[in-house]
Amino acid sequence: MKKVIVRSIATVAVVAAMSAGCGKAKTGENNTAAAGEVLARVNGKVITTEEFKKEQENLPPYLKASIEDKEGKKKFLDNLVTRELILQKAKKTGLDKDASVISKLEEIEKTLLIEALLKKEIEGKAAFTEKEAEEYYNSHKDEFKDGEKVKVSHIMVKTEKEAGDILKKLGKKERFEKLAKKYSIGPTASKGGDLGYIERGATGVPEFEDAAFKLKKAGELSPVVSAGSAFHIIKFFERKDAEAQTFDKVKDKIITMEAKKKQKELFESFVSSLKKEAKLEINDSLFKDEGKKEEKPADGQKEEGVIGKKEEAHSEEKK
Repeated sequence: MKKVIVRSIATVAVVAAMSAGCGKAKTGENNTAAAGEVLARVNGKVITTEEFKKEQENLPPYLKASIEDKEGKKKFLDNLVTRELILQKAKKTGLDKDASVISKLEEIEKTLLIEALLKKEIEGKAAFTEKEAEEYYNSHKDEFKDGEKVKVSHIMVKTEKEAGDILKKLGKKERFEKLAKKYSIGPTASKGGDLGYIERGATGVPEFEDAAFKLKKAGELSPVVSAGSAFHIIKFFERKDAEAQTFDKVKDKIITMEAKKKQKELFESFVSSLKKEAKLEINDSLFKDEGKKEEKPADGQKEEGVIGKKEEAHSEEKK
């Protein structure tokens, strides 16, 4: 509980520091109340109902839930009072003028300003409507298909010998479901080994899936399959071909996907326009490629330059 209180104090402290102008605010008492009723006075600095609500809204969801009742509100007000006392003490010790503190606050300010601008210039313009999503869906239906599925049951055992013995019992017409309940160590043993419909990639065991999808006829049994750390016998029931997903099923996915694509395009366009309007001077000659080293020729290999020229001159003399 103490850790949560410390975190909440720290959270509202950062918010307060930012609202104080990133280390540039003047110290001193504030006897003037902001809008709302006064909840507390801390060495003359007032905390109002409006300020309380504002600080409450700035909290992450997991902390908001803890201050919905009267007792929670009283504890949160005590946190605000404690925060204010700590801030006042920090200013008295001169930390608001400390270079490292100011530098960190300026970095936070930059981040907040950039996020606010991008939200205004990009996020608000990148909305992808349901109508647009439906148009995209209708023209890209091939992208939205459920994969081929097979309905199967299985019996899973620890050893190949156990699996072989069970396969013999099945060959003598013993019921698969009964044997699964009796011998299988799989999680679906109580249901007669029923796995329902599976798609490729759904089980995470490729060897099992390969064997299951090779089966063709209802009631067909696989040979003993070694998959993962166990041995399986698979019973096939039926197959469902790949089919188109409905628009309602993929609507949210399309909206999210296309909104992100729009955001990327808008961001690139926005940055490009800023660069065109700006006066930029870039000196990339300072970036040295330290990874490359001068290569020397191997023994017996001709070296370009001096040796090459001597060989050419000697050849000319012979002529």
